[in-house]
Amino acid sequence: MNARSTDLELLDVETPPRPVLARVAGFLAFVNRWLGGTEAVAVELRQMSGVVTVLDVGAGAADIPLALARRFAGLKPIAMDVSPGMLSLAAGLPRIRGDARRLPFRDRSVDVVIATHLFHHLKDDEIVAALLEFDRVARHGIVVNDLLRRRRAVLWIRLLTLWANRYVKFDGPLSVKRGFTLAEVDALARRAGLYWLWTRERFGHRFTLAGSR
Repeated sequence: MNARSTDLELLDVETPPRPVLARVAGFLAFVNRWLGGTEAVAVELRQMSGVVTVLDVGAGAADIPLALARRFAGLKPIAMDVSPGMLSLAAGLPRIRGDARRLPFRDRSVDVVIATHLFHHLKDDEIVAALLEFDRVARHGIVVNDLLRRRRAVLWIRLLTLWANRYVKFDGPLSVKRGFTLAEVDALARRAGLYWLWTRERFGHRFTLAGSR
C-alpha cells in the first residue's frame, strides 16, 4: 500500500455521546477478543510469573487488561488513556488519565508496558517519544500491538463494519490505512534506540513489537 495515511479518525477529533462511545468500545472488545488483539499481547506475557504490574497505555475501556488479569494469576493491570470518556467505561481496575508521550509514572515503576491500537493514532515522532517513555517506566518488558497496513485488511474491516455506527465505519478502515509495515515499525524502534524489541506478524493483520530486558 501507499505510505501511512495522515487523515484523522473521528474519535481523534470528536467525543460521541456516552451510549455511542460504549458501542465503539464494544466493537473494539469484539475485535480484540476474536481477531487477535488480546492474544497478541497474551502470548508475549506467557513466560511471566508471580505478581506482575502491567500498564496498558491507550487502554480505552480496558477490555484487554481485564482479559489478561483473568488469564494470568498475579497480573495487576493499570489502565491509562487520554480520553476521560473511554476511561469512564473501564470499570474494575485502577485508572489514570495521561499522555503516552509523557507518562505520569516514575522510572521503572511497572513491570510491563503494553499498548494496543495506540500507535496508529500517532505520528512517527510521537511514537518514538512514546517508546522512550515506555522504556523509562517499564522494569522488564514492552508489548506494542497494532495493525499492519494491507489492502486485504482494509477490505475485511469494511465488510466487518458495514452495519456499524458512523464512528466505527469511518475509523475502522482508516485505522488500517494509518497502520504500519514491519520494516516501518523496526525503524521506529531503532530510532528510539530500543534494539531489544523485535517485530512479529500476528493473526488478524497485526504485529507485535515486544521484548524483555
